Amino acid sequence: MSQKKNQKKGPVGHPARAGAQRKTKVEGKDDRPAGVAPVRHPKVSVGQAKQDLRASGQQQGSPGMLVIALIGATLFMFFYLHIMVLPQMSALSGGLPMPDHRFTYDMAALAELDAAMNEDAHGQLNWVHKTAGVIFPLFLFLCVSAVAAWCLPRGWGRWLSYAAGAVFAVVDIAENMLIESALNAGGKGAALASAFTSTRWVLLVAVALWVVLMVLGKVRRSVAERRAQIAAASSKPH
Repeated sequence: MSQKKNQKKGPVGHPARAGAQRKTKVEGKDDRPAGVAPVRHPKVSVGQAKQDLRASGQQQGSPGMLVIALIGATLFMFFYLHIMVLPQMSALSGGLPMPDHRFTYDMAALAELDAAMNEDAHGQLNWVHKTAGVIFPLFLFLCVSAVAAWCLPRGWGRWLSYAAGAVFAVVDIAENMLIESALNAGGKGAALASAFTSTRWVLLVAVALWVVLMVLGKVRRSVAERRAQIAAASSKPH
């Protein structure tokens, strides 16, 4: 009889007590100490998760980074070509500026420049025209196209921007070839080369201003949309 009583009052692992614990868990009773609040896990809806994933993808894949990179590369190529390389070419021509840095010139000006440049100087100018003289207009075309696709809705505005960048690239590259041809001919063909140079400068200024306007418009619309969202959120009843 005493052994049966001892078995009833046995250790924690006794079958009777374990069964009582299982019963308590099944019935849903909380075995936490009194005064301890239960832990509440946040509920995440499927719709909210989709919105968070979509917003994260838009932030990580934003085309703004590509546009900024292209603008920076285009500005660097302009600085390299027109601020560093072409001005240094005047040291090879007796101080005379290159036709690329003039707005207009005539046959006499190119004949004078041709006489002041030796064969090495002609080769150096030809190398500049074939490298940076081609890379810069192509970069400008890509830059204008990217800014237009980022800032403008689909329509004529985008296509006109693409066309403006393409026309500038064609005119600039053709101008390089016309300058080379006129210099090799002792100045003959300077009128056509000068016309392309003047057109190139006008197009460059127009395209640069258009890019600035597109970016400013994009920034203005983004700020307006942000303010509208803030105003809508503040007007909602709490």
